[in-house]
Amino acid sequence: MRDVRLRVVGPDASAGRASAVVVEAGALVHTAILYPLNGDGRLQGGADATAQATHVLGSLEAALTAAGTGLDHIARLHVYVSDTAVTPAVDRLIAQRFTRTTPALTIVQSTMPHTGVLVAMDAIAVTGRQQLPGAPARLRVEGLAPVPGQGAHVAVQPAGPFVIVSGRAAPGEFDVAVRGTMAQLRGDLETVGLALSHVVQVKAFLGDMAQAERLQRLVASTFEGTAPPQVVTEWRNSSLPVEIELVATAPGARDGEARLTLVEPISARYSRIARIFGGAPVFVSGLTGASAAPTTQVREIFAELARVLAAAGSDMRHIAKATYYVSDPGADQEINTVRPSIYDPARPPAASKISVQGTGRAGRSTAIDAIAVTTSR
Repeated sequence: MRDVRLRVVGPDASAGRASAVVVEAGALVHTAILYPLNGDGRLQGGADATAQATHVLGSLEAALTAAGTGLDHIARLHVYVSDTAVTPAVDRLIAQRFTRTTPALTIVQSTMPHTGVLVAMDAIAVTGRQQLPGAPARLRVEGLAPVPGQGAHVAVQPAGPFVIVSGRAAPGEFDVAVRGTMAQLRGDLETVGLALSHVVQVKAFLGDMAQAERLQRLVASTFEGTAPPQVVTEWRNSSLPVEIELVATAPGARDGEARLTLVEPISARYSRIARIFGGAPVFVSGLTGASAAPTTQVREIFAELARVLAAAGSDMRHIAKATYYVSDPGADQEINTVRPSIYDPARPPAASKISVQGTGRAGRSTAIDAIAVTTSR
């Protein structure tokens, strides 16, 4: 077993969260999105948000245990709530559960694909399990609700280089759009010498959440054997059915002494692919501004992001991936306006910008989280 070391930046024990978590040793583990469902797919916890969230954390524990780790080694936790009224119960539970190592935390409001579900979660954790370079280990866990398409509940990413591919969204009717998007992503991987067999996790932003299981089956059908873990959350106000992004291992990849390279910068706002060769991964919480004005919140978030990265031993030039969850049109446009002045135009991070119902927190129209690498190790 490898050593596992997490460095927590800006821990808030009263909230059970950190500003960022730096993975100094260990292999990354990615889960699928998990719901408060039992192994037969039946809802657990009734209409009680705390009971539902407790069940989801138990499912996360089971998935992570199968990968040789557990809740105390979570670096990033994503929580999806059906309504802002659910968030206080989730906050209390997270504060109670995460007292040793506080994860980076992002909360987003989303329509759920299952009737009665109030909360769902996915996580990135760290394991000491040895995983040989090459393809990730994709694991199905007995007792958990089956993943549509017989996909994995969790995957272990081999230590070493990896890539993050920005969201793609092909046009067409639903099935055509999903297959077209996966074909685009396959092409992106091929440009950096990789294949679908290297994919560790797939994340989709979906316009019609009633199509979530259909989406997962279509995505799974593009893979041989067990498909990687999938995360599906809502994408509102889009003319396209779905946007999909992915993470893949990149065995043997090198680019001189570079820790991070960005492939195909687009309009100084984002890059098609981020290639991570070195440094320690940094996971930044979903940041939200404090002001009442949505556009001011955006500028506050970027300023806070720079401060958090500095505390973690990174900077804005070493962001590999940024995800923007936006519920206000003015804030959406402000992000587009600000990015070219915030990022080095030659190396903006890979990104997805998603229109959402809300951030799960009243009065906060935008949440931005990020993955970076340290500038020294």
